[in-house]
Amino acid sequence: MQQRSKIYLEIFPDELMLKAFGTTMPSQAAKNEYFFNCWMDWKNNELRTFTTTPPSMFKTSVKEKCNQLGLREFWDYQTRGFAIRFKDAELLAFFRISVGDGWTI
Repeated sequence: MQQRSKIYLEIFPDELMLKAFGTTMPSQAAKNEYFFNCWMDWKNNELRTFTTTPPSMFKTSVKEKCNQLGLREFWDYQTRGFAIRFKDAELLAFFRISVGDGWTI
């Protein structure tokens, strides 16, 4: 059996992997398809912002804020460019309340 790193286990915990894939070690193609489908399904729970900061800095800032809220990247939210999509409307509302109306990077 292939050994998984601590970082891998933090990002892809066994209980969530088993629920989503039925195994703790799905193929990379299966993970790509699953999380792409999540991105597409979460379209209605998108928060888009426009900023002059680079996308990498934006993503880092979003990740820090979401981690403080206990949200898991890929499972609860995803970022692309200057958009954040959340798993459901409740998480989107929770994020918006937490950062306030004047949220900037």
